[in-house]
Amino acid sequence: MSDKQVYELTIDDLDRYSVWFFPMDDTVEDELTVRPLAEQETCSDFQIIVRADFFGERHSVYRGYLYWNSNSAIECLKPVVLSDKGAVVNFWSGIVTPAWESSEFAGSIRSELPISYASESVFGLPSICGKLEGLYYLSDDQVCCVK
Repeated sequence: MSDKQVYELTIDDLDRYSVWFFPMDDTVEDELTVRPLAEQETCSDFQIIVRADFFGERHSVYRGYLYWNSNSAIECLKPVVLSDKGAVVNFWSGIVTPAWESSEFAGSIRSELPISYASESVFGLPSICGKLEGLYYLSDDQVCCVK
């Protein structure tokens, strides 16, 4: 089986499988376990993530993923960008105030703001497109951004 923890996904994993789902049954380690989605009919029953491309202001292109959702709010999509060296930038931090100083990769992403994104249209799911102005978090029931 190709199960992984969602935080262990790599660019190669996303290149191999464009959609991953959270099985949420007793075959998995925990709620962070993802599995490649091979059949369209299982799409509607689980939370899924889809491969997405991220486009920097200076024309850099990055690979990552979004939590597929018909609601395009940042807190629903939770965009993630991956580097080929294993670094990760999470654009949604929940209730934790994020900081850009986490890595050199984060600094290079920050220099590319705003970043546009587009998910792949797979298994009949429409592409999700949008723009990121910084790192987002929730404070006093309001979505805030660290640019």
